Amino acid sequence: MVEKLGLFFNEEVQRLIDSFAYCFKVKITIFSSGMEELLVGLQNPGSYFCQLIQKKLRFRYRCCQQDTLMCKRSEQKRECVVYRCFAGLSESVLPIEIGGTLIGYGMLGQFRTTGQLPEETAREWIASGFDLKIIQAAFLKQPLFDKTALDNMLRLFSMLISFIVTREYVKIRRPGLTEKVIQWLEDHIADPPDLNETAAAMNRSRSTISHTIKQQLGLSFKQLCILKRIQRFESIIALDPNLSIQEAAAKVGYEDPFYFSRIYKKIRLAPPSTYIKSIRNHQTMKDSAPLRGLHILFQKRP
Repeated sequence: MVEKLGLFFNEEVQRLIDSFAYCFKVKITIFSSGMEELLVGLQNPGSYFCQLIQKKLRFRYRCCQQDTLMCKRSEQKRECVVYRCFAGLSESVLPIEIGGTLIGYGMLGQFRTTGQLPEETAREWIASGFDLKIIQAAFLKQPLFDKTALDNMLRLFSMLISFIVTREYVKIRRPGLTEKVIQWLEDHIADPPDLNETAAAMNRSRSTISHTIKQQLGLSFKQLCILKRIQRFESIIALDPNLSIQEAAAKVGYEDPFYFSRIYKKIRLAPPSTYIKSIRNHQTMKDSAPLRGLHILFQKRP
């Protein structure tokens, strides 16, 4: 098992992003280079509008897919990327580097750059049998920024991330117990999750493993296993969209595709077939926008 380096954040970082999020009424999320959520400003669970989109329309899988795609785009461009998501809100993401090495991404989101709910979102909401006024009110509740205000907010956000890095509030460190468990699960993704075996591999007790994971991630050992296997399933499909659910599920340890589909739907709020369809559609679109309704607003910020 090759040891991977983790990240350590000074507690001041949480206070800084909390203050920024509070002042601008936005959500800030810091992801690792592997797209693991590390910090969230004010522990914000997301706007009510996004919760409606994810839970009522069951589009969480599209949100996760979009986050990954736009983080990778910012990495390729090595600059801040601002875009409007498929549901109509705008977000910004920029790569975070230390000494030229990518360590993660900073995402600033869930604000408006337009005063009107996109027609496509409205149609999908109505088609699902919901009252249009509910989603419109939730959309309009999000902060609205014109180009000048957006430019200034993004400039401050870039300066905030730069300040955090230059002041060494974030450092590369050897992985702790939680990171080692995650790495162990990733290396044994096709095997049935076994707490006893994992504890033995870590040379720790079952209770220590369970307590540490719960304290740091808010998940049980079983929940963490399921999440990592779902993430690997999605990565496998992204690399080979022609695989069936059964084939991809078997690669992550689920021999029964129907059982896997039930678990996947419970976590992602949509069946795996929907995710596969979105990946295949993206593949056929080639150089067009990676998600229907996704618009790049600005590609470079000072």
